[in-house]
Amino acid sequence: MDEQKINKILTYMGFAARANKIAFGKDTLKEYLSDKRISKKVLVVAKDAGERVKKDLRIRCDINKVPYIEIADKKTLAKAVGKTNLSAVGILDENLAEAIIKVVQAE
Repeated sequence: MDEQKINKILTYMGFAARANKIAFGKDTLKEYLSDKRISKKVLVVAKDAGERVKKDLRIRCDINKVPYIEIADKKTLAKAVGKTNLSAVGILDENLAEAIIKVVQAE
């Protein structure tokens, strides 16, 4: 994925964070991925996240049919949403989740 698309995704994540529409942390992400009330979901994972974490999240995404995107590193991902040291972020806002999916599919 090119730098421009990554920046666009990080910007959308920033919008979601400012609207308080992000899910992070192991338990919150599990709930987010299995929540049937949210139709459009996307999970953004840092490339340097632990292999066990990535495998667990990838399996959960497959089961719940949620798009799984790996971009940037933990530091960049965390900075985009105003946090420190994040491995994965779920986007709760359906419009922003759809916009992120469209950016990825535009490849």
